[in-house]
This record gives sequence, C-alpha cells and structure tokens, in this order.
Amino acid sequence: MNANPLNYDAKYPQVADTHTNDKAKIINMEKNIGKEVMFQLQGQQFYGKISSVPNSEHYAVVVGDNWDWYIREEAIHFVENIY
Repeated sequence: MNANPLNYDAKYPQVADTHTNDKAKIINMEKNIGKEVMFQLQGQQFYGKISSVPNSEHYAVVVGDNWDWYIREEAIHFVENIY
C-alpha cells in the first residue's frame, strides 16, 4: 500500500505563504538572542552578542559597546562557552 505523494488535484503553480515561513524562522532565530557569536568582515574577525532579529535573514549583533551590526545569518558562527 504505497501512498502516492503527488496531489493530482492540486492547482499549479503552488505558492507557499512566505510570511508564515518567515515568522516561524524569526521565532527560531530569536532563541539565539544573547548568545555570543563571531563573524568576519573584510578579513577582520569580530566577536559580539546577538541583540535582536530584524528580519528572517539577519541578526543584529552588538560588538563591544558599539551599535548593532546587521549580519547575514549564514555569516554568524556561534561561540561555545566551555567551562
């Protein structure tokens, strides 16, 4: 009894609700607020803490006492605290 995963009655093209997906992604990303991270820009390495999630593609990272840097999610590397 193999079920056919294709829905032949579906209307095409099918469109995903990107707002729902973005909201879910932001909720998951917000779980990382306060975590220490590192990232590289133009060959320099920076350390900071995630302060907020402005959208589903970027983290806002505070470096030292400076302003928030908007860093793409894929450029973020989480720093593990090993005690």
